Amino acid sequence: MDRRIQTVQIPIGERVEEVRVPNLVRVAEPRYIPGVPDPREEVRRAVLSPIGSRPLREIAAGRKRAVIVVNDITRPYPGRLMAEEILRELNAAGMRDEQAALLIAYGQHRENTREELESIYGHELLRRLKVVHHHAGIPEENRTIGVTRGGVPVSVNRFYLDADLKILTGCIAPHQFAGFSGGRKSVIPGIADIAAVKRHHSFPIRPEKISLGMLEGNRFHLEALEAARMTGVDFIVNSVDNAQREMVACVAGDLEEAFYAGVGISRKVRTVEIPVRPKIVIVSPGGYPRDFDLHQSQKAIGCSELLLPEGGGLILCAECRDGAGKPGELLRRANSPDEVIDDFLTNGLKPNGNGKAYMLARAAKRYYIALAGSRIPQSDLREMFLDGYDTVEEAIRVMLKRFGPDAPILAVPHASEIIPVFTDTGRKT
Repeated sequence: MDRRIQTVQIPIGERVEEVRVPNLVRVAEPRYIPGVPDPREEVRRAVLSPIGSRPLREIAAGRKRAVIVVNDITRPYPGRLMAEEILRELNAAGMRDEQAALLIAYGQHRENTREELESIYGHELLRRLKVVHHHAGIPEENRTIGVTRGGVPVSVNRFYLDADLKILTGCIAPHQFAGFSGGRKSVIPGIADIAAVKRHHSFPIRPEKISLGMLEGNRFHLEALEAARMTGVDFIVNSVDNAQREMVACVAGDLEEAFYAGVGISRKVRTVEIPVRPKIVIVSPGGYPRDFDLHQSQKAIGCSELLLPEGGGLILCAECRDGAGKPGELLRRANSPDEVIDDFLTNGLKPNGNGKAYMLARAAKRYYIALAGSRIPQSDLREMFLDGYDTVEEAIRVMLKRFGPDAPILAVPHASEIIPVFTDTGRKT
């Protein structure tokens, strides 16, 4: 193994660290496709030229109340541009601002502050439109309209169901369970209640293995799609971006046709060839807000499960400025990773964060995990079956002592956003 040291840029929070890495197999980054020259013009083009759908202006004509489902702060995407261009079409169709609202699709995340929402959507848009916060855990704010063929109760936000024009916005990128984010995920888990999310995010619907880029036969994807159809989605607007968070494309129109068109673009950007299986991986979710907390940062660990052999070393570079959250508390109270794993296998998803805790515990059993650059106290991390280090290079030194000075290392600066393919075997992970 070539032990020459190479410098790799790793995003942590809102900074980028230059890390000296020996034995580097490669830096696994999505293919660089330049962003569009004018993101607003691209969103407008997509909205005016929808895929598999009539133009939004025609659909909106005569409607009384529109709801635009948008992401919270943990999902970076050009939501303001989308909402503004959607609103332009609604106004052109005769709808007034007071007839439209933004519904924040939190899933089970915490409610965002006004300041956080203004950082995404701007003061002016939030002034013009009513803002509705989805609460999965408040039964009276949700209503059941049916059940999918797989037994998922389609129980979603009442405000959304009562609107006569339903529009979803999002970003299409690889997702560890759904194959790709975007499209139907705005409904489940975005605006669904606890019962729906519990059934959908538990076995057997939840994939046992990490499913980045996998849609065919993926029940997690198919059940969410069926549920979204049942709620009567009228139009979607979704972006596709590159690793630099530049918009590569925007798709709009039909719930399925527009989504699959975006998936095709995202797959071209996000598929990454890996020459050999490493012994150590250095992964980052991609910096803030993707490493907002341990809950979000776990997605980079999910990618690592496709890359590492059992017993390998995993360095997670994540700031976690909002802490370890509910999953961290569960891990700290547990006596072993098996205790957390058994709870999830027995009881399925619960609102206490046990789904993410299960994924973290499962990884802690399979790999040696070091968290680098985190704001979570190292004493807390040890109680979560993880080791903490101030710097990435310190974590690398510990890993090389553990796995040998020649252990091959793979660096993945945007690990929650790639679809890895091993070229040495020709086998897709």
